[in-house]
Amino acid sequence: MAWDSKLNQPRLAKSEAPRIPAARGTPAAVSEASVWRRRAVGLAERLMRTDADFSVVSPVLTSGRSRGDAVGLVNRLLDLEDRLFRRVDRIASAYPAPSAAGFDVPRDRHPWKARDQPEAVITDPYDRRVDDCVLAEAARGARFLARHGLLGDAPDHAAARNFLLAHKAVMSDVPEVSIVIPVHGQLGHTLNCLDSLLSHASRHSREVIVVDDASPDDTASVLRRLPGVRLLRQTRNQGFIASCNAGAAAARGRFVVLLNNDTRVVSGWLDGLIDSFATFPQAGLVGSKLFHPDGSLQEAGGILWRDGSAWNYGRGDDPNRPQYSHARKVDFISGAAIALPRDLWLALGGLDMHYAPAYAEDADLAMRVRAAGREVWLQPQSRAIHYEGATGGTDVSSGVKRFQTVNAGKLYLRWHEALSAHRANGVSAYFERERAVRKRALVIDATTPTPGQDAGSVTTVAHLRMLQDLGYKVSFLPQDNGLFQPGATTDLQAMGVECFYAPYDIGVDAILARYGRLLDVVLVFRPTVLEQVIGSVRAHAPQAVLLFNNMDLHFLRMRREAELAGDAALWRASEAMERRETALMRRVDCAMTPSSHELPEILARAVGVPALVMPFIAKFHGTAVTFADRRDICFLGGFRHSPNVDAARWFAREIMPLLRRAEPGIRFIVAGSHPSPEVLALACDDVVVTGMVADLRDVFDAVRVFACCVRAGAGVKGKLADAMSYGVPAVSTTIGAEGMGLVDGTDLLIADSAENFAAACLRLYRDPQLWARFSAAGQERVRSLYSLEHGAAVLRQGIEAGMARHRGLASA
Repeated sequence: MAWDSKLNQPRLAKSEAPRIPAARGTPAAVSEASVWRRRAVGLAERLMRTDADFSVVSPVLTSGRSRGDAVGLVNRLLDLEDRLFRRVDRIASAYPAPSAAGFDVPRDRHPWKARDQPEAVITDPYDRRVDDCVLAEAARGARFLARHGLLGDAPDHAAARNFLLAHKAVMSDVPEVSIVIPVHGQLGHTLNCLDSLLSHASRHSREVIVVDDASPDDTASVLRRLPGVRLLRQTRNQGFIASCNAGAAAARGRFVVLLNNDTRVVSGWLDGLIDSFATFPQAGLVGSKLFHPDGSLQEAGGILWRDGSAWNYGRGDDPNRPQYSHARKVDFISGAAIALPRDLWLALGGLDMHYAPAYAEDADLAMRVRAAGREVWLQPQSRAIHYEGATGGTDVSSGVKRFQTVNAGKLYLRWHEALSAHRANGVSAYFERERAVRKRALVIDATTPTPGQDAGSVTTVAHLRMLQDLGYKVSFLPQDNGLFQPGATTDLQAMGVECFYAPYDIGVDAILARYGRLLDVVLVFRPTVLEQVIGSVRAHAPQAVLLFNNMDLHFLRMRREAELAGDAALWRASEAMERRETALMRRVDCAMTPSSHELPEILARAVGVPALVMPFIAKFHGTAVTFADRRDICFLGGFRHSPNVDAARWFAREIMPLLRRAEPGIRFIVAGSHPSPEVLALACDDVVVTGMVADLRDVFDAVRVFACCVRAGAGVKGKLADAMSYGVPAVSTTIGAEGMGLVDGTDLLIADSAENFAAACLRLYRDPQLWARFSAAGQERVRSLYSLEHGAAVLRQGIEAGMARHRGLASA
């Protein structure tokens, strides 16, 4: 494969060129095809030149296989991408992007396989939806209700109770959460609610308090002495509000959760509610996303209009749309499923009897929470199915439902001054749903971050958090495939990041064409990503400040790998990458790098562009495990990154034999995601390859020394910051420690030859005083220099410097 120096691209002979999808389909799809074509060329380049993040590359290029094998691998991967492209093409053709004015037009015509084909097994990742779990829970509820005839003329309450006994639920004597369920009749729905609740898995201990408001049916006798349930009885019917207050008065938990009896909770419901109070420290009230039993959206937070009327935002729409699926501050949450800290509940006096017997008390509570200086949050990762109208009916002219209209007037009279800042009824609901948003930021990376698997993802998530701390409404766009990923995507949504994904928002250009005019800041990671999106950003968001974080200088990483391997072709490829990176940095408003070593390189190449060192952000963990209670040496890395593969191999093959002779029984622990065949082959009696570790404390609290044994790469090494955070002292190569301001002999030990590295490991392994000094120094560095607060301050400087350049005021 030759190199075209004019195009800065590989030039393959016709016989070895990979097959690239042809442009076809809608304009958006044709645009995607050009992206695919560039990506294919880049893939060929990486595979043939070793500049790759794929664990398959090093074996192909170092085991003597032929050029044809490498090209064959390129073609197989391109076949996968071609199939993916066709999938995106079909979606884009069937569902063209709406106009910019159509933010709030319901678009429920998208297929939802879990709903449309409930018996089908979902294998295509593009068929997954955010709320698939709701349909599964609704089906379980339907089976439970039908099995016992609970909604028919002859319900078998005794059989349903016996079924609940099988859950073997145990109520905590010291609960963290008290779940209060007010009931008046409707025993069938109460049993359905308890069926989901008593089997509900959660990290939080809980008690369930059912308040029987003088029910006219068999509620009291059926629920009496039901394990896992505390039953409180009202001697006379006092209404919904009084029952909620009575149940909360008996609560023993730190949090009070109000749950309607005509609900069924979905997996993750309680964790989503309670965890939000840690995620959003100012939260005073958190509520669930509510669904109709058919899976359609009932409410993703409530909107209060200027006249005091209320909307259930998104009602009847497809609940999986991105705008309904991320946590955000809202006006109120319908009281069917809400949580408050118990001390705040007591301070507010609970629900206000001014609205007795029911209706508008939830909106009033939310207003009082805000008046007390706290926030009201929707958490869509907490889901509940609400069989609306089962207890109160739907006719607003009769029964208890008539108070809905009466109490709306009471709400307006009490809060009309605060409501005067709201929009008129029905105006711009898309923006009114998050009225407090004043500035918006978009973050673009190659794929959705997986912080448990690689340091780059840790950096991306940290920047999302920092932008939030600076007051931005933050959205995330994966440049590569637009795939919704359970876990990775939902973790971002739970922290309040709006994520774009198929089939609702497809293609970088189409997404920016629709939302670009709303943005104040666009932050892009990695030069390979910036190359693909910079044109669209500048075209559709010309007002936005464009920030660029390179993660590392790619050309420097490639150059070091070329030197290590003695690969002249890779060296030439690094020169081409240097030209590409330089050209890109000159087009942004501010360039950021995590490495102080790389800052001068950037300043020399992008003259006039503001550039700064963005510190690596690491959460402080600390440790209580002493030197004497530890053993072994560890390395941590994601093994799709070839420098990590080289590091593990170097230590196991050249350093470990020296340690075996000097310290018999010592082990080398190799931890991290996606271990390649090369890494797995290192395993033996004293080399342990763990794969990805769910909780790093399991590794770091057990080992005595961390080996940052990388011999190539660039940027800073997040693994070293992680080790310091957990109080594990380190031995590092010069490359491993560069750019972090670490001093040999003060913060860690530095060695570059196998003999010196082994000697340094033994010195630290055997000296408890030196170990304790390095452990304390590393922990303090993480607390002071790698914190979110410090990072946010630096990021603010970058935004301000970028804004000055963007406005032509850089020299002012």
